[in-house]
Amino acid sequence: MKQVLQDLETGSIVVADTPDPSPSRGRILVRVQASLLSAGTESAQVAKGRQSLLEKLREKPDLIRKGLEELKERGVAGIKEKIASKYEGYSELGYSCAGTVVHAGVDEGTYQAGDLVACAGVGAANHAEFVSVPRLLTAYVPDGIEAEAAAFTTVGAIAMQGVRQSAAQLGEYIAVIGLGLVGLITCQLLRANGCRVVGIDPSPSARKRGLSSGCEVVTDPAQAAEGVFSISGGQGADAVIICAATSESSPVELAGKLARSRGRVVMVGATGMTIPREEYFAKELSFTLSRSYGPGRYDRRYEEGGNDYPIDYVRFTEQRNMRSFLELLQRGTISTASLITHRFTVDEAPAAYTLLNDRSIERVGVILTYPNAPSAPQRFSIPSIAAVPARLESFGIGFIGAGAYAQSMLLPLLKKRSDVHMRSVMTRNGSHALHAAKRFGFEKACSKVDEVLADSGVQVVFVSTRHDSHAKFACDALRAGKHVWVEKPLSLTLDGLRDVVQAMRDNPGSRLVVGFNRPFSQDAEWLFAKLGKSTPRMMHYRVNAGFIPADSWVHDPASGGGRLMGEGCHFFDLLRACAGQAAESVYTETLGTNREDLQATGNFSASIRFSDGSVGQVVYSSQGAPSMPKEHFECFVGQTCGSIHDYREAEFFRQDKRDNLGRHAQDKGQERLLDLFLRCLQSGGPPPISAESLIESSLLTLAAQESLNRRAPVDVDELRRCLA
Repeated sequence: MKQVLQDLETGSIVVADTPDPSPSRGRILVRVQASLLSAGTESAQVAKGRQSLLEKLREKPDLIRKGLEELKERGVAGIKEKIASKYEGYSELGYSCAGTVVHAGVDEGTYQAGDLVACAGVGAANHAEFVSVPRLLTAYVPDGIEAEAAAFTTVGAIAMQGVRQSAAQLGEYIAVIGLGLVGLITCQLLRANGCRVVGIDPSPSARKRGLSSGCEVVTDPAQAAEGVFSISGGQGADAVIICAATSESSPVELAGKLARSRGRVVMVGATGMTIPREEYFAKELSFTLSRSYGPGRYDRRYEEGGNDYPIDYVRFTEQRNMRSFLELLQRGTISTASLITHRFTVDEAPAAYTLLNDRSIERVGVILTYPNAPSAPQRFSIPSIAAVPARLESFGIGFIGAGAYAQSMLLPLLKKRSDVHMRSVMTRNGSHALHAAKRFGFEKACSKVDEVLADSGVQVVFVSTRHDSHAKFACDALRAGKHVWVEKPLSLTLDGLRDVVQAMRDNPGSRLVVGFNRPFSQDAEWLFAKLGKSTPRMMHYRVNAGFIPADSWVHDPASGGGRLMGEGCHFFDLLRACAGQAAESVYTETLGTNREDLQATGNFSASIRFSDGSVGQVVYSSQGAPSMPKEHFECFVGQTCGSIHDYREAEFFRQDKRDNLGRHAQDKGQERLLDLFLRCLQSGGPPPISAESLIESSLLTLAAQESLNRRAPVDVDELRRCLA
């Protein structure tokens, strides 16, 4: 499909041929008929994309600190990969469009194929022939409204939320500063609400449009006070809504002068916000920020999870604001026709963005159209695939998912090998797949898992998606006759792990490896050899994990599983590998008084007993200082002991002797495990991690989570019996 993107390396606008988005649960697949470019928002987005790396880092100083940490951990090459994965590639453009439903999903029930819908959201309602949009960021378009008008819905919802935040009432005097696209729609909404509106803008053409958009009086900022006081009989504005865009605070200062005593000021636009205390204090003004489309915005549980707010408690969510705007359009209360100043086809998108940057040309609403779009995106099905032979000379690589870890670690390691060729890369987002294909030399970019699995040129599939999909995609790949590398964790549920075990049994010719890499680090291999086979062992693993914001998907029990499942599995696996035994029982505790604290803070302690009497403990905390090294492991056995210091150094002690591996660059075993995995495919030998071992580490992780849920020790054999 055609999609409008910004190339972050050059800053240029391109119309690229990207993979169609694939249908997925909770999202609506839409064929776009029209999308809206807004002069203010999109110009700012493109300008940010054209910033140099240094300018971007100056705006986010925390990234400099993280970069220095990355430099210490992985060296110059590592930080280059990290920067490339974040600041190179393509940026999707657009956030407001309308089109017809292609696929509503079996679980949606709201739409049928062919329905006209409005779509919202950065990263969802893109300038593209097809978009995949979360259900609560879509709204049915009533009869009589064309797609071009419906394409304004997102901007209309932004304006509507600003009006709601102003608490404007029938007959009140409202001043609107900034008569761009949002400001003009705001004026129409206020007029529909029975308010008397004063529009303020330095541009004569903008003021002229203000008169046709519901303003009773229009004025430039210099005469604004005179205009407001004349219409209000000298009392001032009941509310001032700021819809301007500037780095200066002059709109905020002007709002204080225009508002009456105890009036209201609402910020909808993006300006400086240095509030003149004397003016605001003397009048006891309230200052409110309007957050985008309305309640639900930036709440991942609402937007991505589809968890709507009850109407009894939240009357107007962002979706209900979208619906209200469309209803007003249908009734003719407001109109978008006069707001459209230019139209371009999607192929002409670069010219449209050139227009946005030309201040000498009057432009308000710019529409992109999508003529001759296909009636449905291309579909792929999986043909029957012959079993892959156990011995391979070279490997066609397919990736399902290509996020930050894949692009900064796995893909660079694969790219430099001569015994692989990069065949197919799939991400749900077509532009991300296109970037990964370009950067790492994949022959194909796609957005559907089926395309990777159906590709006869792919012998090895890497699953690097969100945690909840690992087990399913691993099973699908095994059943398609592929060898599989799946990122940890293998499964978030016992049912998922049972499915993986069955798929492995049904496809004995296919190899499966999980990214449990730490036992393959040079420190772990050296120390395990020094410790020998003596048992039982006393082990301790301390992890200074670092803070992850509470709203991250990692903490979501459904998609991420929490930090115990998502990352703790690494440390349980290292303890199990050191013990060389199956776990018998595990008891997990966390900070706080309820298990939800784990999702918020990521702090837990797990005590494990192994079948030979060995004992291990994982202490995992997000409360530590970033200056402290992340990981420290110790093992005591038979009058000997050893330790690993953040995978940079290992020590071993016997009586009065100390042996040291020596300080080296951090190595957590990723490259070593990857090399052994590919070698086993060449030789036809066993995988570097036996099926029993990866299943045991996964069972131990599930048992640790179950212990946390029950607040009691868990017998691992209880879960093990479920897989028999």
